[in-house]
Amino acid sequence: DDEIFLDRFIERAASAADISSPQYAAGLDKNLRAGVVAPILRSMVELSDHGRLLEIFTNLPMPKMFVFGEENRALPYLGQLGQAGVRIAEIAQSGHFPMYANPPALWQVIANFIEDVEKEQDHG
Repeated sequence: DDEIFLDRFIERAASAADISSPQYAAGLDKNLRAGVVAPILRSMVELSDHGRLLEIFTNLPMPKMFVFGEENRALPYLGQLGQAGVRIAEIAQSGHFPMYANPPALWQVIANFIEDVEKEQDHG
């Protein structure tokens, strides 16, 4: 049942140790239709585990940035992303959902990235 799945997902997120998970969970029932959650999560897991998501991302023909919260600084693929030319951006005082835990820092990192890309294109 989609409603039960969403309720349990919200409960897990709300009780997670991640600094930003409770904030993320707080609005899920208002921001999502229950029927879309399970398919989205399944496709994300499938692409991450079996779909070469990292390879697809690093091969995109454009400037790329990977943003993560400081609680996730031990992600095993950060080095691989950096070696592939992806800008790595850690957001202080946040975890899996930096857009909830530290939105000003996230938006500043995004703005800086866009500004740098525009400068490179102007001089390239």
